Amino acid sequence: MVSHNPVNRLAINNGYARIESTDCIAHCSNPAFDASTFEVWGALLNGARVLIVPQSVLLDAARFVEFLQRQSVTVLWITVGLFSQYVDALMPVYGQLRYLVTGGDVVDPSIVRRVIQHGAPEHLLNAYGPTECTTFSTTYRIERLEEGGRSLSIGKPIANAQIYILDTRQRPVPVGVAGQIYIGGAGIALGYLNRPELTAERFVPDPFGSRVGARLYNSGDVGRWRSDGTIEFLGRGDQQVKLRGFRVELGEIEACLARHVGVRDAIVIVRGDSGEKYLVAYYTREEGEDPSVETLRNHLKSTLPEFMIPSAFVRLQSLPLTANGKPDRKGLPAPELSAYASKQYEAPQGELEQALADIWSDLLKVERVGRSDNFFELGGHSLQATKLVARIAEQLAAELSVVTIFKGPTIEQLAQAVLSARGVEFEEGFI
Repeated sequence: MVSHNPVNRLAINNGYARIESTDCIAHCSNPAFDASTFEVWGALLNGARVLIVPQSVLLDAARFVEFLQRQSVTVLWITVGLFSQYVDALMPVYGQLRYLVTGGDVVDPSIVRRVIQHGAPEHLLNAYGPTECTTFSTTYRIERLEEGGRSLSIGKPIANAQIYILDTRQRPVPVGVAGQIYIGGAGIALGYLNRPELTAERFVPDPFGSRVGARLYNSGDVGRWRSDGTIEFLGRGDQQVKLRGFRVELGEIEACLARHVGVRDAIVIVRGDSGEKYLVAYYTREEGEDPSVETLRNHLKSTLPEFMIPSAFVRLQSLPLTANGKPDRKGLPAPELSAYASKQYEAPQGELEQALADIWSDLLKVERVGRSDNFFELGGHSLQATKLVARIAEQLAAELSVVTIFKGPTIEQLAQAVLSARGVEFEEGFI
């Protein structure tokens, strides 16, 4: 629950971005994503223009760039995941931007280096902050990169925010020493709706502030102060992870999965075997029960949002344990094809379907793809869909939109879409 004051502090006199009435802020984020707060209120509270970007445009790099240029966008927030995908496509836009803000995950310095080398925007910012502290808590203005640097600072606190890096006894740690990131100030939310225990756990009394009732938010993130007074982000210290810009509580997925009648124990982790982060659920079954992958997916989808649904479900005889009897998350195996929600296998028909299946196999890192398999049920997501569209254009000479993938996510449907894009009328068995 966020009150008006934290939103005001995010948009006005914030110390990191001076939005003016002549600016146009692109509204690209899902309204469920906290960055939309900056996009909408950053514009409206400063008399600027907010431009709503349709998802179909956002997921098509060429259309997105043309749209930003035509509408004279000057302020753009973009997640690290999409920024990495679009860094080259957006080159024509950087020069018109007063502010380009990225965040939601760890930024690859090599991506930023390409922007700086080819005409950076007026202000290039790396932003950090949990939803519970109203979108941004720190920002770092990127002007140059150290040669060989492997990480980017998340900067310093924005206006009306305080950052403390504390040890396990909530004592400040010295410069260079890792500790837990606690956030205070005007951006702190009221708490979690109807979850008083979780609110009490995460929002703790501020032992450093003079204001009565002041609180700190325990972010669960680990960081350390640099000698220049900025903060280096080191990762998570609990089971909460960042996935495509969303904060995901792995324990919440595990608890929901364990409520299924056929599941005894469950562990959910993030894997990155294919270069893309994705969720994998591991479970042991109750005696006499044998739920299918599709059944477990549907069980979770009835309760959780799409971004919290694992791409794969791996059944184990027992969960691996460490020497002291705790679940060994590092010892969990990579998922095999059977762990994905694939349909009964039907071999691709003709050269076109086989070519599409080969592209999917390489992109999704699965060994076998059938003509009725669903791209998203095999672990695909919107960012990978943009890669798929690019690969189809390059290898199969067909210009498709990402929307086409959502409307027809099987090999069979996609083959028809490719033929249609080529101006060929589909015929059964056409190669």
